[in-house]
Amino acid sequence: MADLGTLSSLGAGSGGVLSYDVIDKLKKADEATMIDPFKMRLDKTHQKETALNDLITQISLFKSSFSDFKHGDIFQERLADVNGSSVSATVDPGVKVQDIKMDVKQLAQNDIYQSKGYDDKDSKINDTGDDQTIKIGYGDDSKELTIKDGATLEDLRDIINDADIGITASIIDTGSDDKPYKLVLKGNKTGKDNIIKLDFGNIDDLNFNKTVYQSKKYDADTDKVNDSGDVQTFKIKVNGTEFKMDLDDGATVKDMVDKINNGDLQDDDGNSLAGISAEFDDGHIKIHLTDIGDISISDDDLTTNMNDETDFTNDNRVQTAQNSEFKYNGVDVERDTNKIDDLITGVVMNLNTDGESTIHIKQNQDKIKEETKAFVDGYNSLVSKIQELTKFDKDHRSASGVFQNESDIKKITSDLSNMLFSSFATMSVEKEDKNGSKYDQIVNLNASDFGFTMNRTGFLNFDESKFDQMLNSHPEETEKFFSDEDNGAFSKALNYIDKLTKGSNSTLELLNQQYKNQEKSFETTIEDSQKRIDAKYQTMAMQFASYDEMINSFNVQSQSLQQAIDAMINAK
Repeated sequence: MADLGTLSSLGAGSGGVLSYDVIDKLKKADEATMIDPFKMRLDKTHQKETALNDLITQISLFKSSFSDFKHGDIFQERLADVNGSSVSATVDPGVKVQDIKMDVKQLAQNDIYQSKGYDDKDSKINDTGDDQTIKIGYGDDSKELTIKDGATLEDLRDIINDADIGITASIIDTGSDDKPYKLVLKGNKTGKDNIIKLDFGNIDDLNFNKTVYQSKKYDADTDKVNDSGDVQTFKIKVNGTEFKMDLDDGATVKDMVDKINNGDLQDDDGNSLAGISAEFDDGHIKIHLTDIGDISISDDDLTTNMNDETDFTNDNRVQTAQNSEFKYNGVDVERDTNKIDDLITGVVMNLNTDGESTIHIKQNQDKIKEETKAFVDGYNSLVSKIQELTKFDKDHRSASGVFQNESDIKKITSDLSNMLFSSFATMSVEKEDKNGSKYDQIVNLNASDFGFTMNRTGFLNFDESKFDQMLNSHPEETEKFFSDEDNGAFSKALNYIDKLTKGSNSTLELLNQQYKNQEKSFETTIEDSQKRIDAKYQTMAMQFASYDEMINSFNVQSQSLQQAIDAMINAK
């Protein structure tokens, strides 16, 4: 006993009768009686608390395996099975099961232009001696951009990209030995209205517009372009702005060419169309424009007939903006994009290429079966765990489960089993009586109809083929059996598990709190008992020391008396 170390001679006077060994034996006997039983109960409570936490974890895993059945969420999941390669599709939950036929005629495209070739990226595109302004547009928007004197092809690329107008500019090296560098303009949006519009003003036009608008063939520049007997108007509409000029009756080819070159083509504000030139060449009036975009010519009542004579092909327009065109269930549809999300709410179809495809929107039955199997596996694992924790072994008590007397835990599996096998869904079946008359009869579908059986050891068996047949033949009844809010088997099981584990007043949480309170009580009892025992034997040690000292004193006196008696006897 370390706390009594100062009494090192204890037992010397009593001849070892009043010793530390005696006190230790007495103290251990008291501890065995007053403390050890509570230590055993504390250890048992620790085991229960640990086992309960493990059980709660197992129940939570079991719950997560089929939680999508609550409110029928899993029955609302959909798959888009596509036959054909022209489209792909994604489907939101709850979309009506159906087939969609798509026949893609053309894909939506964006506008793409390439310039003529340049020696290198540093080739100048403004060598006019002054800063110049170009106007660039995309769809309905346009901006004026300043191109400084001496600006290069690379500078122009950066200016367009920095303008953030929905056009991406890039420079490509074509690998050609002769002027390999080209500027490429690409519209970011698809659709026929999203064309690139560009007016280069007085700088190098980069040869984007290679279209030459030409008239019918004339014998000489003295031939008449207007022989109508009245004044006629020639019009060119460029990216939404109309420019026009009048031609008098009897006006010739030369008159028309001169008026165009003199700037007579003007808008309503009197501004001349920039970047245009005309010439009489090889019998045709030929008009050159630097602008690209939405351009149209009106020459009605003139002899020029430009719309029929002009080849509108532009080799430098790599791709022309256009809408997608397709048949949706036989109906012609046109959109400015290849992502179609406005025909059926919750369905997004992506057009990939020309051709026919069928989209089969189906219930995700594979996942329903997968989670049903997970429920069975989770249920059987839980049954195995609870059987282990609640078993009773009369021959080997130590092998019994920690919850052998815990009724709240023992009845969990029976409660879940009752919920499964007492649930049912109703279905109307056509019957025929003995007279051949047909009538409808309401029948109840129970767990066995969906492939569930219980073996004699308390574990679930699952017949997948029986489940598949019911799911395919009676999807609505299957959903009701599992997920009906009030009577669905899995809905009831999920609500039951919540009552077991969710919240401070749940069954298992209250049990857990009970164990914690027991732990505190046992720990307090052990601590208080230990203090009392320590104090008792501290006092006993002090008493033993006093008695030992008294005995030692008596022994000394007795020895002195004996010596005196012996001396007296010897003296006689």
